[in-house]
Amino acid sequence: MTRWIVVLGLALALVAPVASEAEADGITPRRAVYKHKRCIAPGMWGRGQTTWVCTAAQKCCYDRLLRKGNCLDATARCF
Repeated sequence: MTRWIVVLGLALALVAPVASEAEADGITPRRAVYKHKRCIAPGMWGRGQTTWVCTAAQKCCYDRLLRKGNCLDATARCF
């Protein structure tokens, strides 16, 4: 009888973590989906940080010469 209890306990311990995966079934758990992101460029020569907002699909780029932040497509390059 003790062997059956041990076998049943091991089977439940192995199956329980696998059965709790919801994303594999196409059901996504509730979580925040961000549509925007805040971009932060470090300050130069004692000046404060520069911040701007881009959409989540865009890339944050900062032009140090003009001291201005830009939002570019994910495939574009920052210069």
